[in-house]
Amino acid sequence: MKTLLLFLPILVLSFHSAYAQHSLRGVVRDAETGEALQFANVWIENSHKGTTTDREGRFVLQLGAGDHTVVASYIGYTSSRRTVRLPAESAQNFSLSQTSIEMPTVTVTPGDNPALAIIRKAIAAKEVRKEKLQNYHLTSHTKLSVRVEGALESMMSSDGSSVTITSTVGEDSTSTATDSTGRPLPILLESQTEAWWAKPDLYKEVIKARKQSAMIPTQGNIMISAFFITDLSADDMELGEGMPLVLPISERGLDSYYYRLIGTTTLDSTTLHMIEISPLDEDDPLLEGMIYIADGSWSLSMADVRINDAGLPTLFDAIGFRQHFRRFDGDFWMPVDVLVEASIDVPIVDIKLDIDGMSVLQDYSINEAINEEIFDRTRIKVLKEADERDSTYWLSHQKITNTPEEQLAYRKADTVKMKMDSVKYSVGLTDFVMGGMTGSDDARFTFPGVLSLYRFNRVEGHALYGDFGLNMPESPLRHLDAGLGYGFSDERVKYHFGAWVALFDSPELTLSAERYYRRDFIDAANDAAGEMFVTLFNLTDKFDYRDYFYRDGWSARLAYDPLLLFPMSIRVAEDRYYNAMVNTDWSIFAGDKTYRDNPPINEGRIRSVTGSLSFDNRDFIDNAGEIMRFGARNHIPTITAGWHEADIDGDTWNIRTLGGRLNGTFSLGRIGVTSYRFAGDYADGALPAQMLYNLQGSMNWLTWPNRFRTLGFREFGGDRRVTAYFSHSFRDWLFRLSNIPYLDTSGWELRLFASGGWTEMSAETQTLQTVDVRATGPVFWEAGFSIERIFSVFHVDLAWRLNHFRDGENFYVGLGFGF
Repeated sequence: MKTLLLFLPILVLSFHSAYAQHSLRGVVRDAETGEALQFANVWIENSHKGTTTDREGRFVLQLGAGDHTVVASYIGYTSSRRTVRLPAESAQNFSLSQTSIEMPTVTVTPGDNPALAIIRKAIAAKEVRKEKLQNYHLTSHTKLSVRVEGALESMMSSDGSSVTITSTVGEDSTSTATDSTGRPLPILLESQTEAWWAKPDLYKEVIKARKQSAMIPTQGNIMISAFFITDLSADDMELGEGMPLVLPISERGLDSYYYRLIGTTTLDSTTLHMIEISPLDEDDPLLEGMIYIADGSWSLSMADVRINDAGLPTLFDAIGFRQHFRRFDGDFWMPVDVLVEASIDVPIVDIKLDIDGMSVLQDYSINEAINEEIFDRTRIKVLKEADERDSTYWLSHQKITNTPEEQLAYRKADTVKMKMDSVKYSVGLTDFVMGGMTGSDDARFTFPGVLSLYRFNRVEGHALYGDFGLNMPESPLRHLDAGLGYGFSDERVKYHFGAWVALFDSPELTLSAERYYRRDFIDAANDAAGEMFVTLFNLTDKFDYRDYFYRDGWSARLAYDPLLLFPMSIRVAEDRYYNAMVNTDWSIFAGDKTYRDNPPINEGRIRSVTGSLSFDNRDFIDNAGEIMRFGARNHIPTITAGWHEADIDGDTWNIRTLGGRLNGTFSLGRIGVTSYRFAGDYADGALPAQMLYNLQGSMNWLTWPNRFRTLGFREFGGDRRVTAYFSHSFRDWLFRLSNIPYLDTSGWELRLFASGGWTEMSAETQTLQTVDVRATGPVFWEAGFSIERIFSVFHVDLAWRLNHFRDGENFYVGLGFGF
């Protein structure tokens, strides 16, 4: 035993030496010119481990001790193999010699394009491989670099939150955060992940390590390889807006692309056919550039392509992809890296972003046994230790080297973070004007600014109201808030006090409560306009579409999401309602106009118990313990129910309510995207005026989604209501097809819409109404169109009534905004 104890330390050290990872670094260059070869492949022979050189030709591989045969390859060059022994040889450079490119003399006759024959063979081979591929597992290292220029850069620089500030920590104090070309240094995000895929569409990715520029919150870095892996050998590609791009190695691609055989080159001993691709019709959203098809296997070996102007998503100036494939296990050509380059330009606000993304994929295991229990609803999981990886870990696990500029950017970001932290909770002039935050990370106190305090309407006149909050993210008592205000014309104090408690984790059980006396208005829950817009309408045109009243009461709400499938809540409330009246006729520019009267409501008390239930089976992201749904809310139903006791004008009665909501979108490919929203409400019992189900009308010339444009405010209502909103976006392709100068390149988009609404009103409900609101009878219909993306952010809506005509109100033009 004593001998064994003495031998154990030696044994442990031996195992550590055998399995420890060592870094092999080097540069790949052109043998003749000495120039660095960007994005060359470097891998270990007879293994699934490899990497890609950066823009300066540098690479790094993490390998175990011992002998390794390292291969460096680049299309159009003769590959080089070297045997290295680690840890003794930690650096190895490669010089690759160019091979000649064979330029065939080809006479292309109608119906006889040699490139088409190659593409057809590639399509057939791809289908065979697709059938054989059952699953795979890989590891990745992904890096995103974002350079910010324009107004956003200046704005960030002015408040000390940009990487363009002057550094005084460990460097020349006169040096600024720019690279060798004078451009701002990038903001960086990196992650290392492990991913699994299995037929038909099962996917899981775990982020094991992540780091980012210091001013970026860790929770904001959920980069995974799936965001970057665009398999350019697939049939099509989604761009995030539901608009698929047909890819060149597909049956539809044969009818969409022109293929031109440029010549042949080599990769190792494999002959590659160089084929230039371009759209047959420039108005079709497609790719253009060069693809390389391996002779014999007819697999895509490399692609260097960009999206044409017709296919670019909104705000993007350019998107390009460069992707290499390598043969694994004899039959499977899998992507081993992808480079994404993009630029975003919003000229109206002078914002420009240059984005470089790179992902290196290695350690493939193909068609091996996978425990499918791993494919649960957690599509992306961030390990809690992912944020605790120190510089030693990254040094020993680095798969993508950091350039000197990127190393400088990380250091500068640390400097910026120090400055940001030093002033994070300080209060300055901007906070005084716009509102701000002070306190600490454990207790953040928010307060209003001078500009956010003021509001004006025909009931309160000039009014001040401020909201204050205390956020405690690590405490069960998560949030406290309070508001206090005064109207100088109605001479009433308004207030509210609230608290929010969170119990349990994943999923949370939340309890909130509130006490208030507030100035409220009809249909407040469906009013998207803020106080600023209403104030401007009043001060400039005496247009106040809201009908006001006072509400004095309390509420308590419990919310839970069992199994992260059934978001539900229950709310208990008691409110007393009081009438409000017009107390001012003041305005800046409309002195000759008069405010309309503020109609009364039904004064009294209403007690309520209401609840809601949804079914939401979306996958989710576990962001180091913080759970969030994955993807947009789409086709998710919600039902509501309630019991109310009304005590109004000496009469007491019960009201039972039911409601339902469903909305979503359908992508129809090039044709566009169709959206819908259905809603229904039912009440058993007479509804007071303040509870009536109205068809929401327009707000003067300002348009908002899911409202009727041509309807007046409170024109139709009832105690039963059904609404349906439909729209279809053609994106910009109709304008592009028009060939009308400016329009065809404007980026404007066309949307058609139609809306219908039906209400019915019982005699008991009708007797309680205080304004001339009526049931629709036949369903009310309107239709029109929008021209969107004007200056990237505005849209103009034109709508017509299709029935229920009214003199002077059958046509509507409005302006809206939104990305």
